[in-house]
Amino acid sequence: MRLKHSRFLKLSLLTVSLFSTTLIASPGAHDPNGEHLDQNSSKGNGELGRQADGSVLMPMKHQALLDIRTQFAEVTAANKHVQLHGIVKPHPDGFAIIQPSSDGRLDAPEKGMYTSGTLVKAGEILGYIRYQYTAFDLASQTSELVAVRNQIAQTNRDVERLRKLGDLASKQEREQLETQLTTFKQQESVLKQGIEKSEALIAPIDGVLVNKSVSRGQWVEAGKTLFEIVSPRKFIVEATTSNTNLLSKFTTAEITQLPNVELNYAGYSPELVNGLIHANFESLNNTDNNLLLNKPVTIKAPLNETIEGIVLPAKAVVLSANNLPQVWIKLSAERFLPQIVEYEELEPGYVVITKGLGADNRVVVEGSSLLNQVR
Repeated sequence: MRLKHSRFLKLSLLTVSLFSTTLIASPGAHDPNGEHLDQNSSKGNGELGRQADGSVLMPMKHQALLDIRTQFAEVTAANKHVQLHGIVKPHPDGFAIIQPSSDGRLDAPEKGMYTSGTLVKAGEILGYIRYQYTAFDLASQTSELVAVRNQIAQTNRDVERLRKLGDLASKQEREQLETQLTTFKQQESVLKQGIEKSEALIAPIDGVLVNKSVSRGQWVEAGKTLFEIVSPRKFIVEATTSNTNLLSKFTTAEITQLPNVELNYAGYSPELVNGLIHANFESLNNTDNNLLLNKPVTIKAPLNETIEGIVLPAKAVVLSANNLPQVWIKLSAERFLPQIVEYEELEPGYVVITKGLGADNRVVVEGSSLLNQVR
């Protein structure tokens, strides 16, 4: 009876030992060809740290201290991404230039002179241009106005005289005089406007005003840019590239510094600038107020091209002693093995492994650089 009890106790202890070993071991790792990687290689010396076969033994408590994290490798199809440098520019449909059509002095509107950064609405008056006549010009214009007004007065008298004659007067002559009277009045209005009325500078769109260093009473010339209005909701990003193959693969993009801003590909300029192509991405409904014109930004754009492989964080890939890219595979609870791989950049912060790594392996995604330093 004691013998049976002793055998049962030994069998139970063996079962518990095997069960506990199963709990701490990770799934069986294998190479890209599906061959099983031995977790108990004879090349290891059994001591903590770097082993003879290049693997690393590290206790669980040290892994927790160094924040070593892993994830299962899965083969997926993902869109390729590209990262480009660009500059924020105003959108042609969200940008306006205010220029006078004649020389003169700048007068302020009722609200006073607008400063840069002021929000304005379409139709607001930003200022007036009052023409500064010379004494000769003013005398000439006034003389013409007086002559036209005299002609209006004389024509009015002639028309009234014919009306009083009634049927005795020529109807054709009266109609000709009435036509002349209308022409004279139009001339009077034009001359009066030229002398007395200023040119109003009107905002054509809603947006943020930029004052180009102008002030009240300043003499300005026709065609000089006095104000600019920029719509904060509409802008473009001019991204540069030398790769012509990308131009047909762009669809959308986002700004790395402002991930909430979405961009749509609008096309590219047919003109090379310093040997580079300008690809334009536009935003027509921006709500982020932190965007400034002429600000250098970085954009990431998905391409109309897929690639199959294992997507990992870029920091999972480190360089081996031979300067070859590698990842670390977790063979067991405390053992890690380096694996040489080939990869392509997928998007900022991520890569896709195309060769060298099999699916369902536990790949180190946090702490790869620390494992590389273990000796």
